[in-house]
Amino acid sequence: MTTGTETPTTEAASAATPPKQRLSTAQMLHLMRLEMDRALRHGYPICALVVGLDGFDEVHHLPWRRALMPALFQELKAVTFQNDVRGLGVWTERFQLAIFPHVTPDRLLKLAEDLRARASSLKVANVPENEPFALSAGIAHNLHPGPMSFEALIQEAEAGMALAQSGGGNKTVQAREVERELDRLREEVDSQILEIQEFQSKLFADAGNTEELWGNQLISKVIELFKREPEKTEGVLRVEKEVIALLKAELAAWRESSTASRMIESQKTIDQLERRVAKLTESLGMTEAELQRVAQMKNIDLGLSSIYRSIQGLGGGEAGAEVKKEMLKNIFESNMALRAQLASLS
Repeated sequence: MTTGTETPTTEAASAATPPKQRLSTAQMLHLMRLEMDRALRHGYPICALVVGLDGFDEVHHLPWRRALMPALFQELKAVTFQNDVRGLGVWTERFQLAIFPHVTPDRLLKLAEDLRARASSLKVANVPENEPFALSAGIAHNLHPGPMSFEALIQEAEAGMALAQSGGGNKTVQAREVERELDRLREEVDSQILEIQEFQSKLFADAGNTEELWGNQLISKVIELFKREPEKTEGVLRVEKEVIALLKAELAAWRESSTASRMIESQKTIDQLERRVAKLTESLGMTEAELQRVAQMKNIDLGLSSIYRSIQGLGGGEAGAEVKKEMLKNIFESNMALRAQLASLS
């Protein structure tokens, strides 16, 4: 891999690179730009790799960085040769930058992982062995749709390294893949919000009691809270997705339990009413049969007054007076029982 160094270099780096091959950082960046232009013009893949040290940000760490970065750059060169890859690269005290024409992102990802593995066991003079260090790397490429330039490629790789470091370090991140994941999560969250709003409108369409109104308002507040910030990190979107999914699940459970409980209560009421109606029908049938039999008796008025005062047709001299009295007694008792049953239904 052709190399370039920034002005503050170490003797080890100078000795490792013959003077005839050494280029300034500006010259190396110019060559990188030309290579990027060729890749865009001819349509072949090109990838960028930005590597940085995790930590070592204090002032007293500066001598260690100056010793570590050229040593790590030599490791990068060794890894590229082992993987049969050629590229252009520069290093500074803050990061290492390299571009690799005709290399796919998957292949560069393996190279970056190999570099991180080698770095974990690297021993460098003037760096205490009890000071462990790790690398974070960012990868970018030109295979995705949309406008692309050398600056955009480098910025995307730098963003990947920053994401890796902010996520705990010691990892490799493709920023474009993170953006795609964010876009996918945004779409999922938006889709879930629309779904839950439809669910909300159906569930609480006829909300009348206090509990249902409170649930309806809670859903609206949660959705409004999630819609407030358009720019969100991956972590925030994942939390939103989980919260909305949980809210949907709880609402579904509430709806099912509520509907089930209502159906059970309604069924109990229906069963009770059916039993009462059956009894009532039976009583009415019995009473009607009695009345029909009595009506067949001659000269009998079934008016209510005859029950409470003098009863027509039941004089002592009338034929069958005792039989008639017994029948009317049964009718009277049946009516009293029917009145009591009707009262219990009200």
